[in-house]
Amino acid sequence: MKYVLLVCSICAVIIPSCVSSYFKTPNDLYKTPATIYLDDGTEKTGDLTVQFETGFDYDYSVNLYHKETRNTEKINFQRIRYYRINNDYYYPKQVDVRLDGKYYLLFLKRLTPENSKIQFFQLDVSYKIAASGQSDKLYFISPPTTSRFEAWNIYGKKLFPDFEYKMSSLVTDCPSLADKIKSKADGYYIANAPFVSDFKKVDVFRRIIGEYDSCH
Repeated sequence: MKYVLLVCSICAVIIPSCVSSYFKTPNDLYKTPATIYLDDGTEKTGDLTVQFETGFDYDYSVNLYHKETRNTEKINFQRIRYYRINNDYYYPKQVDVRLDGKYYLLFLKRLTPENSKIQFFQLDVSYKIAASGQSDKLYFISPPTTSRFEAWNIYGKKLFPDFEYKMSSLVTDCPSLADKIKSKADGYYIANAPFVSDFKKVDVFRRIIGEYDSCH
């Protein structure tokens, strides 16, 4: 019995240290090299662990391991402006993933330039939070009037139905663009139909956001 207990104790110590670093989604990663940018202007570099999809981080904090000091720092979600891995940027947002009125605190990948007037984000969805039949990628926008953690699901009621009216109202300070959207010009309109592909929707949003950024 003592031998069994000793083996179990050794395994409990060794196994966690043998887990390889990984990146599955922006909300499920383990000891991945990253830089965190905080809301006070501070930058912190280390090996980042985010477990928002596993149910381990109920306090909505991330862990940043510093190799030099061998210390792990816990950082609250609300202190983070964004984090960077290689050339990708991930922003903390409160989002309705399943369009059921339930909001999740999650990191979204920014697809637009940092200074875009309307920010466009992608969420890689795992089976843990996805609704039945849902795509493995969801998309969100943050118009200029939204708060820091706010992002709208592009499939939601803020944009559909009547996309041409709801979207054009966000760019009224660029009349030529607003008119294209309202008149359902080709490449500026998304029909109120479930069969419209994600590729088509992403293409339309990218075009609108790019033209809005260049509008004077």
